[in-house]
Amino acid sequence: MAFKKVSDYNSQRFDGLFVLRNDGDYADVVFLYQSVDDVLVADTHYLKTNGYSGYVHCCGTGCPACNKNIRVQTKLFIPLYNITAGNVLQFWDRGVRFESQLQQDVFSKFANPSQYVFRIIRHGMANDMNTTYEIMVAGQNNYKSYDQILADYHTSSPAFYEHICRDMSVAEMATLFSNGGGATEGSYGEYNAGNLPNYAVTPRSAASGGPAPVPPTPPAPPAPPAPPADDVPPFDASGDDAPELEDDDVQF
Repeated sequence: MAFKKVSDYNSQRFDGLFVLRNDGDYADVVFLYQSVDDVLVADTHYLKTNGYSGYVHCCGTGCPACNKNIRVQTKLFIPLYNITAGNVLQFWDRGVRFESQLQQDVFSKFANPSQYVFRIIRHGMANDMNTTYEIMVAGQNNYKSYDQILADYHTSSPAFYEHICRDMSVAEMATLFSNGGGATEGSYGEYNAGNLPNYAVTPRSAASGGPAPVPPTPPAPPAPPAPPADDVPPFDASGDDAPELEDDDVQF
């Protein structure tokens, strides 16, 4: 197998997925939800075969993936229009537990999120299992409407979920396994800590000459409440009106 550019590898691996890789990275997006009833979850398997690598819906009774002991993952694929990445339709791969934050940060304040542009900020280094995401409103969506976005991609909801999670019959999945040289499980961006050794505390000698320990950063003050939906200004794609991310806004 030949070498390939890291950028090309990431493009293939994360094609269609919303990813913020580093601490402080952010993106301005439109959530492709018109109401809370549009939020969908799915019981899935992540497969790696010669014929296909990606998510598939669990077939339930008689599911070939279940029969191979490939674990079921209940997923929340959040559809969004990523303005920062160049106006692309993507899916944010989240576990079902993230639904509570989606409710708190988005739906509790904005009944139709597609009418607004939101900024998502990552707080956490790459591969940090304690990474969190901050979701704040950036402005009213006068950039591109929900209907325009779907028309540009010649798709509809929920049909666009087929791009991130395939719906297969038992026969189709069995054929995939038989033609694909077997299957293993995996997941986009999930950190596997199963092979980590137990942590052992090793005292550092004062004479070692190493740097002094860095005191923890004091917690940032709580963020002010979000403005009422009627008071949100129009979103400016140029970034002039977008809030700047200051060092003090990032919690480590």
